[in-house]
Amino acid sequence: MFASLLEPLQVGARRLPNRLVFGSHLTNFGRGNVFTDRHLAYYEARAAGGAGLIVTEALTVHPLDYPYEHVPFGHNDDIIPSLGRLGATVRAANGETTLLAQLNHTGGQCAGRLLRQSPWAPSSVADVASKKMAREMEPEHIEEVVASFAAAAGRVVEAGLDGVELNAGQHSLLRQFLSPLTNFRGDDQGGSLENRMRLLMAVIAAVREALGPEKILGLKLCADEFAPWGGLTPADAAEIARRVASLGRLDYLSSQVGGPYSVHLTDPGMPIPQDHGAEAAGTVRQALAGALPVFAEGRLATPQAAEAALEAGQADAVVMTRALASDPRLPLKLAGSDEEPIRPHVGAPRYFTVRGDWNRPMGDLANPRAGREALLPEPAPLENPRPALVIGGGPAGLEAAITLARQRRPVTLLERGPELGGLARSLAAEVPARREFQTLVDYYLRMVERLGVRVELNREVVEYEVWMETCEQIYVATGAKARILGAAGEGEIPGVSARALLTGAAPAPLPAGGRALVVDGEYGFRMGAAVEWLLERGLVPEVVTDDFFVGRELVESAELPWFNRVAERGVLFHPRLVFQGVRGGEVVCAERFSGQERMLGRAAIIVHALPEEPADDLFPVLSARHPGVIRIGDARAPRLMGEAILNAHRSVVLGR
Repeated sequence: MFASLLEPLQVGARRLPNRLVFGSHLTNFGRGNVFTDRHLAYYEARAAGGAGLIVTEALTVHPLDYPYEHVPFGHNDDIIPSLGRLGATVRAANGETTLLAQLNHTGGQCAGRLLRQSPWAPSSVADVASKKMAREMEPEHIEEVVASFAAAAGRVVEAGLDGVELNAGQHSLLRQFLSPLTNFRGDDQGGSLENRMRLLMAVIAAVREALGPEKILGLKLCADEFAPWGGLTPADAAEIARRVASLGRLDYLSSQVGGPYSVHLTDPGMPIPQDHGAEAAGTVRQALAGALPVFAEGRLATPQAAEAALEAGQADAVVMTRALASDPRLPLKLAGSDEEPIRPHVGAPRYFTVRGDWNRPMGDLANPRAGREALLPEPAPLENPRPALVIGGGPAGLEAAITLARQRRPVTLLERGPELGGLARSLAAEVPARREFQTLVDYYLRMVERLGVRVELNREVVEYEVWMETCEQIYVATGAKARILGAAGEGEIPGVSARALLTGAAPAPLPAGGRALVVDGEYGFRMGAAVEWLLERGLVPEVVTDDFFVGRELVESAELPWFNRVAERGVLFHPRLVFQGVRGGEVVCAERFSGQERMLGRAAIIVHALPEEPADDLFPVLSARHPGVIRIGDARAPRLMGEAILNAHRSVVLGR
């Protein structure tokens, strides 16, 4: 089915065994600004799984570019030993995998907080995200940066890697020079496309000289900034590609989309289409007419979408970074060397997009070991496995069940409802923008069957049962229970929790065109899903929150398209308001700081998206009779789905 993906590809002096690329992305695994054992284990798993090409997290090439605390320092010789260890690790895991280091200068998209100074950029332009005003580079600064790229490339060669990739895509100085959105210079580095390309051309030439002829030199190029009023377009990218290819110094070109006004579309989540960057890559590939292999990047997270891009002639290889994060053995599974089902990638940018001030390590919603390969042991068969019981069939319970089964334990899974999947299944069924959660449910169902987990549906446990004595551990995964604010107005307006709404327990009937109020006390995802649920049923939602703005968690998780979707459908936001209740049939709120009362009128329903509580009533009952009872997921402490899955997996493999 995936013949094109599995076909070898010649890139420079290297023959890739397939066309699956694990692209460069920020991990925050570094310590001391070098690559760590955590990096090594992470990349090793993808090499062992069969990735044809791996590009490391970007090395910053200049000491005045310090975009985040743990960035690898390509401008320092201290990087060489850790890069060398990384290269040796990848070669030992798979001698056919090609390993490159990405080189980058973040330019004006570096906020400058760590160095407490304005970042360098083509022009004095404030970054859209940080609002920091950049310092326009002088000619000597430009020469210094060119030399810095070359010096960093020399360090990569000394470390023994197969080459480098230059970043002229998102978060890069090279793109900022190319783009009319950020380059307003009046000298020979600005104005015409030829002038705006001078820095890129100089860097390519200098880096090729540092690499020598045998090492690979690739270029990640922005193919569309999604700013047609003045940014780079696919037509611009095609012309840039033709010109850089004519130098004869590059071995491939990787097409990425997104610019300063569309960072959220560089690494988007659901419901952005899987192939949203493939068409731009196709434009670039057509312009090159075979002069260079072209890689397509942009949420190609399923083998079907990736294969389609190759079959349509839009690319010669596909950057499947997120898919390989979720399942490092994806290439082997596509080739039939591993018969397990593919663990899907669920488009939740919160786990993958970790740029910011939090130093949060990269992870994955569906794969709890992604980025934790050095921290969490692989589930291994036990010598004398004893039975285990899991109570609750949501994502945490399912992850616990299959992890226990990998230890060759006899596993029984009890679920009080008629189906497995918990909130993941409900979201997929009830909110069109979250249908991708069903791929996770389907994966768990296939794994439960494959591993022989015994499942009992419609089986509610209310007390200790004698047969449980045979189980070594009992994992309580009974989830969370929702709250609604007590001052609901004595029935004047029906009130319901967001969880109840999303799991099919909403009061009926709800009038089409009726006004709905969503009270958000947790600042994020359940509120977002509830708003979209209401919109799908013809209601007109308004959101009330005591926070400074609506949807803080959504902003921090790069879920910016949600705001577009709901704004287009007339959703209103009321920040800094505290819900008080209902009086005389009208919603009463108070200004957060002044306490001044505000009446918001009538509503057909009030939805409460509030912090939840563990549904752990069963835990004390069982733990009083059994020494091996462990709460997992939301039953331990309510959390987001990815965190619940991680907690369940960790609890099994670490035994606590």
